[in-house]
Amino acid sequence: MDNNVQREQKFMALLQDTLKQARRGGGRITREEISEIFSGLSLEEGQMQQVEDYLKANKIVVGAQAGDPDALPDEEKIFLASYMEMLEGIPELPDSVLEAVKISAMAGEHSAQKELSEQMLSSVVDIAKLYSGQGVSIEELIGAGNEALVTGVRLLGHLDSPQEVDGELGRRVMDSMEDLISAMLDDHAVDRQMEDMVNLVADKARELAEELGRKVTPMELAGEGDVTADQIAEAVRLTGGRIEDLDVQQ
Repeated sequence: MDNNVQREQKFMALLQDTLKQARRGGGRITREEISEIFSGLSLEEGQMQQVEDYLKANKIVVGAQAGDPDALPDEEKIFLASYMEMLEGIPELPDSVLEAVKISAMAGEHSAQKELSEQMLSSVVDIAKLYSGQGVSIEELIGAGNEALVTGVRLLGHLDSPQEVDGELGRRVMDSMEDLISAMLDDHAVDRQMEDMVNLVADKARELAEELGRKVTPMELAGEGDVTADQIAEAVRLTGGRIEDLDVQQ
C-alpha cells in the first residue's frame, strides 16, 4: 500500500480517537493532548489547524489546559488578582452562621439571599477557573456565574435542607458557564460557515473570470451552477461588494 495512503488512513483513525477522547473529557481537549495523540505523524501547522477545525465543528472546545490560572493571558491574570483582592474584603461566616443564612434564604428572606450570594462569590471564581482556557475570558465566566448565583439564591425554596444549597447553586453556576461557552462555539461555527461561503464564491468568480478574461456578473456566476444567487448575494453583502473578480455594478 502506498505510504501516503497509509498515512492518510492513520491520520483519519487518530482523528476519530481524538474526538472520542475529547467527548470522554466532557467535550474539551487541550492542544497538548492533541499533539501527543498525533506525535507519531509529525503534523505541520496547517494540518494541526485542520484537526482543530474538525473538533470545533463537532462542538469540542480546543484550548490551553482548562482550569490552569497560569495559562490565562496577562490581562486576565490582572483582572483575577484584582477581583480576588476585592473578595478578601467580604468576611467569611462561621459554618453555623452560614447554615442559618442558607435556611433563611430558602425561606425567601431577601437580606439572607444577598448575604448568601456574597459568601458564594469565591466559589464562582473557583468554578470559573475550571472553565478557563476554553475561548471565554475569566471575566465573562465570572460575570455569567455571578448572574446565575444571584438568580439561584432566590429559587432555593424547593430544597429540603441547607446541605443541598451549595450543590444547587454550583450546578446553576456551571450551567451558565457551559451555556456561555456553547454560545461562543456556535457563533464561531457560524462565522466559519460564512467565511467558507465567501471564499467559495470568490474562488468560483476567479475561475470564471480567468476563463472569460474579465470580471463576471452575479447572474453569470449563478448560471454556472456551482453557487446559488442567494449565496452570491450574501457574499457580496458580507464583503461590501469587495470580491475582486465579481462585477456587482451592473
